[in-house]
Amino acid sequence: MTLVSARFPHQPNEADGLSKIAIVGRGFTGLMTAIALLKTVDRPFHLVLYDPHPKIDNWEEIGRPASTLLNSRVRDLSVNPAAREDFRRWLEARRNGGEVAAGNVDHAFVPGEVFSAYVYQRFSEALRERTDVVVQLRADSVTAIDRHSRDGLSVSSGEGGQARFDAVFLATGYGLRDGADANSDESAPGEAVVIGGGVHAVDRALRLLSAGEASHVTLISASGFLPQPHTASAVGAVSSGRPFPNTLLGAFRHLREAANRAALEGSGWQGIMNDFRLRARDLWQSLTPEERRRFKRHVKPIYDSHRNRLPPGHYERLRQAITSGAITVRKGKVERLATNGVLLSTAAGLQVLAAGRTIDCRIRPTDLGSPLYRSLFLAGLVRRDELDLGVFVDRSGRAIVEGERFDGLFAMGPLGLGSLPDIDLVPEIVVQAYAAAEALGVWLPDRKTVRASKASAHGTA
Repeated sequence: MTLVSARFPHQPNEADGLSKIAIVGRGFTGLMTAIALLKTVDRPFHLVLYDPHPKIDNWEEIGRPASTLLNSRVRDLSVNPAAREDFRRWLEARRNGGEVAAGNVDHAFVPGEVFSAYVYQRFSEALRERTDVVVQLRADSVTAIDRHSRDGLSVSSGEGGQARFDAVFLATGYGLRDGADANSDESAPGEAVVIGGGVHAVDRALRLLSAGEASHVTLISASGFLPQPHTASAVGAVSSGRPFPNTLLGAFRHLREAANRAALEGSGWQGIMNDFRLRARDLWQSLTPEERRRFKRHVKPIYDSHRNRLPPGHYERLRQAITSGAITVRKGKVERLATNGVLLSTAAGLQVLAAGRTIDCRIRPTDLGSPLYRSLFLAGLVRRDELDLGVFVDRSGRAIVEGERFDGLFAMGPLGLGSLPDIDLVPEIVVQAYAAAEALGVWLPDRKTVRASKASAHGTA
């Protein structure tokens, strides 16, 4: 499918002279990248978006179905970093839709489908404004990426063969496991098992109870941790003003001490965590590979439970459900899904949890063993990070290989979690998308100059 403005002077088959850019993935990260490119790159280009299942996914921020409540406030969801109030204004313009109650809209939490509608609208508007850009939507799976024999990158897809691009953005991200219900007996409400310890898993368990689809839910968290609450009103960063340690042990000792002081003062730990997240990227860069691996093993679950927070109303409903016995939290590793429940490995040994309905809400990591990523590793276009969470990137998402060489490949959003903490959250992805678009806008003309010089030299020779 090709989208061309009515005023665009070229036909799609005449777009070969334009710089060609591909985005692999059309979830939130992919569409946000497209918006940033359309808003930032100041020269005509040809943009192709690949995705066999086009829809906006909204994470743990991104892997969540659109019908659930987002766990970021309205004030943090603008797709324009220069206008943080953009989403709020969009909501207020359609207030009669009833998505948020009257009051302080900045601190409200809204359903995922509302945010999806906003992102799609902003993408459509950005496209209409760029009469010099050709955009194609391809419902193809990208199977391989390699260096092209005529310079640039070669993208192979299931149906479209091969195509050459000047730059490629990987926005495959990650999401929920395919097929939410591993088994389902909906004849009568009874025992349900929800697998996962994140925001989506909690939300799914609460919705099962409120809809009368289960009389009791067992919530399985591999780490035993569940999301902590947002405050009723947003708080900013609260810093002690002391120098911040540059080791993992020192940083978390600092964090515990600050949180304890905040508890004594009655100011809450959320502001302390906000301050810590502002420093997290610099801290991460200073850690040794062994400290990063220790973080993944021992610290990441509790860190994630404090950064991916529940809206206050959801947290209160969770607390009441646990207190009343409607939800039971179990710590363990799911070894197998069966037709009548799950096989769970716990500290006490293997156990079978019977259930009429099992719903898998775990976030799957990036499949670095897929044909696409195997091709990227084989071509030397990307490097695995030390934690196998994704690939090495800089802050703008540029995939960095040996010798700091950049080959026109960007890995956006969650693909860079091993390099950039919190890059799976909407505000960080928005900032990164614009930084990537600016970097590309500088790199493309420089690259064309180098190519022209090489061509001229070969002609002279």
